[in-house]
Amino acid sequence: MSSRSGRGDGLLAVSGRGGFVGWHLRALLHADGRPWRNVDVRVPDPSLHEVAALAPTVTAVHVAGIVRGTDRELREGNVELAHRFVDALERSGASPREVVYANSSAPGPAGAYAEGKALAGEVLLRAAARWGARFTDVVIDNVFGEHGLPGHNTVTSTFCDRLARGQALPVDSDHVRTFVHAQDVAEALVGHIDQQELASRGTTITIPELAARLRALANVYDRGEIPALPGPYDRDLLNTYRSYAFGVAPVQRLTSASDHRGAFTELVRSHGGTGQTGVSTTLPGVTRGNHFHRRKLERFVVVQGSARIVLRRVLTGERHVIDVSGDDPVAVDMPTLWAHSITNTGTSPLVTAFWTNDLFDPARPDTHQDAA
Repeated sequence: MSSRSGRGDGLLAVSGRGGFVGWHLRALLHADGRPWRNVDVRVPDPSLHEVAALAPTVTAVHVAGIVRGTDRELREGNVELAHRFVDALERSGASPREVVYANSSAPGPAGAYAEGKALAGEVLLRAAARWGARFTDVVIDNVFGEHGLPGHNTVTSTFCDRLARGQALPVDSDHVRTFVHAQDVAEALVGHIDQQELASRGTTITIPELAARLRALANVYDRGEIPALPGPYDRDLLNTYRSYAFGVAPVQRLTSASDHRGAFTELVRSHGGTGQTGVSTTLPGVTRGNHFHRRKLERFVVVQGSARIVLRRVLTGERHVIDVSGDDPVAVDMPTLWAHSITNTGTSPLVTAFWTNDLFDPARPDTHQDAA
């Protein structure tokens, strides 16, 4: 993993916070504890208060873009957004050391989108030259990931949403595309990795191959089992699918077998054959967790006592509350990028079994406290 030298810490100014890539970027900044300020390019003249907050900017990251519209809107709209981003920074008196551009390799109708993005890049490049800043052009292929907008962001979002709802996949193209996960894009935008590393994390497949891969993952996961995950792309695809499946079925029903000796319940069947299993005990009234994972799969099963599991999608108000009991064990798979906690709501110790898809590596932890 390589990093852009001299990135350092300090304040980031970010446009496009409300979009798909913008949310993933903010989630990474939240995990890193990195300060940032919003540049709202939806309005031509941000307030003086908003502009003043940008003065200490060290890194300016332009993510905002227009991806749907007429040729004129795609061409001129993207240029206008870049101008608004630069104007806000200049009005603040900021002097960024680096300007980062979330560019795209995907052309739009009649090339209008590609042309608009290229012209927007020229606006940012000229501004970087005036400021004496380094200009970093992050070229992005087809971005996929948790909570993309079906029918808007990528075909992966559309496929995952339809599979989660039991609908057929509209495979009407045999195009070859390169897909990259939104958290990898976010890492490139903040300088954790460079363009070469970002490109190496992409996966090139056809649309029919993507559909088949997702169907295979969903068929296993929907049975309450964990499919084999031979590489990061399969893990990221499953996590993307889970972000849609969780809204449809937030718990996984477990099947128990009983006879004269008692009962047996299989907590997790992992087709990959790897992972880490543990058991925790929690005293009455105590809460564990309140953290989130960017990559890791984690399954909770209460085997004794009663508990309340609270999940919240980071940096949003979206929230789920699930009451569980050892008398009727169910599996709750924590979606990535959702803060989760478990509270003992009973009067006796709570016993919870958990499973994760990877062994803990203290050098690369994937657990982040959530204070938002």
